[in-house]
Amino acid sequence: MDSKRFGPFELDAASRELRTGKTVVRLQEQPFEILRLLLARPGQVVTREELAGRLWPEGTFVDFEHSLNAAVKRLRAALGDDADNPRFVETVPRRGYRFIAALDRATPEPMRLRLAVLPFSNLSEDAGQEYFTDGLTEEMIAQLGQMCRGRIGIIARSSSMTFRDTRLRAREVGQALTADYLLEGSVRREGHRVRITARLVEAAPETQLWTETYDRQITDSLSVQADVGARIARSLAVELVPEARPRTAAATSEAAYQEYLKGRYHWNKLDDHQETLSASSLEQALACFTRAIEHDPAFAAAYAVAARVHIAVAQQYLGSPPVALERARALAVRALTLHPGVAEGHLALGDVRRMLDWDWRGAEAAYGQAIALNPSQENVHRRYSLMLAVQSRTLEAAREADLSCELDPLNFYVRVSAALVRYLAGDYDAAIAHGRHVVELGPKYVPARRLLGAAYLQAGRAREALEALEAAHAEAPDSPIEIAWLAHARAVSGDAAGARRCLERWKTLDPARHASPYHLAIAHTGLGDVDAAWAALETARDQKDPAVAYVAVEPRLEPLRADARYVRLIERLGL
Repeated sequence: MDSKRFGPFELDAASRELRTGKTVVRLQEQPFEILRLLLARPGQVVTREELAGRLWPEGTFVDFEHSLNAAVKRLRAALGDDADNPRFVETVPRRGYRFIAALDRATPEPMRLRLAVLPFSNLSEDAGQEYFTDGLTEEMIAQLGQMCRGRIGIIARSSSMTFRDTRLRAREVGQALTADYLLEGSVRREGHRVRITARLVEAAPETQLWTETYDRQITDSLSVQADVGARIARSLAVELVPEARPRTAAATSEAAYQEYLKGRYHWNKLDDHQETLSASSLEQALACFTRAIEHDPAFAAAYAVAARVHIAVAQQYLGSPPVALERARALAVRALTLHPGVAEGHLALGDVRRMLDWDWRGAEAAYGQAIALNPSQENVHRRYSLMLAVQSRTLEAAREADLSCELDPLNFYVRVSAALVRYLAGDYDAAIAHGRHVVELGPKYVPARRLLGAAYLQAGRAREALEALEAAHAEAPDSPIEIAWLAHARAVSGDAAGARRCLERWKTLDPARHASPYHLAIAHTGLGDVDAAWAALETARDQKDPAVAYVAVEPRLEPLRADARYVRLIERLGL
């Protein structure tokens, strides 16, 4: 093939161009040739001697060692790669280099089949074992997402969990989740033994294809997911699914694994149609992951999800965003050092590069690697879509947002993210349609009300906008974002006094909470307080507010764009 795709990049050998989206990445002749040779033999070592012989014909007088090192360094710079933690080009000491990323992943292709793993029933006498059952279900989803990538789409956990203890027929569940197959089962723990029963059902005809029971000592439970996952893959006759890989990213200690499952139990409360986790839930989750790492310091998956907890702290302003994001970076890098195949590690690294470094190329490469490792992880598609939206790559952003909705069709937060992508692109009718869909399903879901209000306002429907934003504020009266957005809407609707009352309320908020200066700037813009808005944006920039990059596409900030300070801020953000 003349064209090779990997992560966010495409190498076109015919035109001799390296592209990311519509952008041509500047790459000199020698780095280009090195990349072309590595892509011709992915996963294999290309020796330094081979590269030197191809780059400098016999009779050429050059310091091969120094020149080759310099060419590889330029290639890594163009890819946003890191020699110490490579995503694309790995150094094989004293031998050469190897291309380690997955190829042919530029545009996600629709999956032929879709499988939903329904929450396994906890049949243990101890109701406190629910964390183990939920953790087993989630581990199954994650493993199958990697095992079946490219062939079967795995419905995300939050949508599947909607059908816990459901009385609906298999056909009805399949229709709701647009799933062809359902995996259901039960877990019973008694002392040191665990019995897991799994059933594979074809949804439309409600046909049970197979059932299997696994009896294990609890110390052997770490291998159960691999056993069941391999059986499912065989039963679905997935011809191109790779064999189950050794779980080198997983725990080797049962105590570590139990703490990890408990941590995921607390962490996954975020998915149950909530926008945020309480500080208590985040602390509990992080404490569990920390204990898991103490039991097993080489447990890569625990480091990766702990990184995501710190990212949640930053996004929810429960602590200093830059401090939380730096902690997330350290944990993600540790996870990927231990095992480069941990998709959540790449996801966390992408979030840090997007929100803390404003390194758009590096973030895109990390998201691309996470998707290559597990295309069924809706979180990555959603985060990637928001990054694309900030860069005004609207068609790509909508595509990724829609894919996240397909993978997690009943998750409110996913739908709101899809609405946000449309809103930022100026497609207010589509944003309203997405927002109303969520509000119909969850009338008290605050993020949907909030975004619906913003979209109504931009569409010229001020009365409906105020109704939606007042409702969001009533549900979350202490939320700084709700206060700021309502202040903006009141101001542009002619109620300046009401807007200023909102800002007075802002001043009374708990100082321990890191209220977002970016959202405060939106309120000041509505009031026409341009200097106050810029002061807030400059604070957001200096404090590394995770939301500040939206300044490039947020329609409510349009009045600020003629100011010279806007150009300087956009340049500082790398946009």
